[in-house]
Amino acid sequence: MGNLPDKTLHGGLFNNIFFEVSHSEKLNLRNPEQLRLFHLEVSNNLYVFGHLQQFIQRNIGQYVFSRAQIEEYELDGNAFSVGLDAMNVMKANANPGERDSGNDLGEILLYVFLEEVLKAPKILSKVELKAQSGSYDSECDAIHFLSSTNSNGNSYYNIVFGTSSIVGDVKDAIDAAFDRVAKIHSKSEQEILLAENTIFTKTVDQSTAQKIKDLLLPQKGKKRRVSYDTAFGIFLAYDLGLNPNNYTNQDFEVQLEQKMKTDIKAHTQYIIDKINNLNLGNYSFYIYFVPLNDVANDKQQIMNEVFGEGGTDG
Repeated sequence: MGNLPDKTLHGGLFNNIFFEVSHSEKLNLRNPEQLRLFHLEVSNNLYVFGHLQQFIQRNIGQYVFSRAQIEEYELDGNAFSVGLDAMNVMKANANPGERDSGNDLGEILLYVFLEEVLKAPKILSKVELKAQSGSYDSECDAIHFLSSTNSNGNSYYNIVFGTSSIVGDVKDAIDAAFDRVAKIHSKSEQEILLAENTIFTKTVDQSTAQKIKDLLLPQKGKKRRVSYDTAFGIFLAYDLGLNPNNYTNQDFEVQLEQKMKTDIKAHTQYIIDKINNLNLGNYSFYIYFVPLNDVANDKQQIMNEVFGEGGTDG
């Protein structure tokens, strides 16, 4: 597995920005799963975004460009231009926060969580997927590559198709995400081909690409040496739904964690039913929830700040 791509994210500050809330709910899938809750920093009973915005800006080059492109910057002695050039690419693509452009907060945080929490290196971000849309318009918000070891000590691999949803009501956010999952699944053969072609030609050096190809693709007259499956990664944000004026500062943090646990308990079976109704029980799902104060305003505010277009921290 050492021949596989390393993660691209500079994730050192992640644990100072996102705080995990433990809970006991499970999807009870046959294959590996994650169903995890995180919240942002809180000040005066509101989530605050300053450090998150800085974290996104710090990683914008890694989100936009492939490893091969970043390596070219480094070889040219121009590594400090990566972030600025990446921001210019995003500004040329679409307005801050525009969905399906790569500039949406959910699309970026999906990349962050799949790399930092799932430990699944990026193959293609949404920005890169949009750049490839001339040949095939992917339904994914990201494609990542996960390597792991099963109970027998054997390696196995997942190509992880990612989607994101930022909607005020948590149930509506789940619905929107699974609507996209259904579309991705309906085009899974094209998505797999896109991922394979990218692994082998665009994200890593030729030597590493050949090693991955030898691992994953069947050679003439031979079986594939190591199996891989597809999986789904989902990032969801929604309105927390607590009135900050009803609690002291000390009580609010206790209540927000309890509210998050209540939310996930109330919707776990709903997620399970979604998976079963789509006949996807044989797939792995890796799902990450992060509540916000008011998603309609917060997601736009955060991306405006990332793009340097003003707004105030909330």
